[in-house]
Amino acid sequence: MEFGFALDPFGTVGKVIRSWRPRGCKTEKDYRDSLKLKLQKELGNQKIQPEYGRGSQYIDIVVDGKVAIEIRKGLKSTGSLKRTIGQLDRDLKDWKGVFLVLCGEIRPDLVTSLKQYAKKQTGGLSYPFSYEKLEIIRRK
Repeated sequence: MEFGFALDPFGTVGKVIRSWRPRGCKTEKDYRDSLKLKLQKELGNQKIQPEYGRGSQYIDIVVDGKVAIEIRKGLKSTGSLKRTIGQLDRDLKDWKGVFLVLCGEIRPDLVTSLKQYAKKQTGGLSYPFSYEKLEIIRRK
């Protein structure tokens, strides 16, 4: 996947995330560590940085300084939805692509709201046509 990453970092990371099947994860940290191992295994020499800090914000995982991954476990309230959208607003200013990976028990109406938010952020265009990309991936 090294060659694929060089040509399309966002698409390559997306394929890895979509193929990831977490097992035995109880906390957001467990999910983050599990995904980090999967990315390291699949992407070889790409630098995988957990808890990447930039200024006052943190990203759960950054791949080779190019692709940001934010993990949310148990999105169950409108308050957590608002915090997630607030973080995504900041993330999309700093990154060309952001993956939001939803894990655990998630309210379906909140996923619908996030998808509407994502569509608005990308102008309804899909990658690679939009400059900024937000993709939401659901994992149990």
